[in-house]
Amino acid sequence: MNKIYSISLSLACFFVLAINSIKAQDTIKPLLKGWSTELNFNPFNGSLTLNNAYGQIKIRKFLPNDIALRLAFTLSYKNEEDKMENLYGPYPLNSTDKRQSFMVAVNFGTEKHFSSTRRLSPYIGWEVGLGYKSSKEDIKNNENSETVKGAWQTHEMIYSGQNYYYNTNYIERGFWSAGANALTGFDFYMAKDFYFGYEIGFGFEYIKYGKIVVTKDQAFPDTGSYPDQDGASWKVGPRLVNGIRIGYTF
Repeated sequence: MNKIYSISLSLACFFVLAINSIKAQDTIKPLLKGWSTELNFNPFNGSLTLNNAYGQIKIRKFLPNDIALRLAFTLSYKNEEDKMENLYGPYPLNSTDKRQSFMVAVNFGTEKHFSSTRRLSPYIGWEVGLGYKSSKEDIKNNENSETVKGAWQTHEMIYSGQNYYYNTNYIERGFWSAGANALTGFDFYMAKDFYFGYEIGFGFEYIKYGKIVVTKDQAFPDTGSYPDQDGASWKVGPRLVNGIRIGYTF
């Protein structure tokens, strides 16, 4: 009985000390101020990326009356080049494949934070976004050349049951996009100026794909622009950020 009493007393003392420790930490936690930035952590696949599911870098500016401005942006450029050269034998080969793509996107919105505890800061907000991407590929095979505007080419060999043939697909398609979201989330401060959180949203996104134009030089009998593909897509529904937000204020 005395042993059980001692264990119970020890547990009670432990919880009292833990609660006092939390309260002590709360007293040194600063109010929201200044700027913040964050990373996105997905514990299920072990990834840590800047900043969210779309590869954006996000910053926030905290204002009076628990209002925060938010800005997320993406700026990326890809440049790939493949070369093949064989100048000997009856069939000499000298080919190059140069690929380029450029993308820029920006999201802007506001958040309204609510009083909860010294550590927890739930909020609601909105954001709008615009995006643009361009792609180009230049192919040269000996003296023959081909230009693809609006995407990159990929080729796949398919067996039809009697013959093999090449199927041409297109990746890294160019586009422009627009969207808007209503959102909600929270920040939980684990230490001074250091927090984690999560966010969900609901909205729409419209994507207008750029026209794919393939041009070959006079060495090819089918010289011209083809297939002149274009298209568009749109969706309405929830937007789930992939993972946990980890950030800090400064």
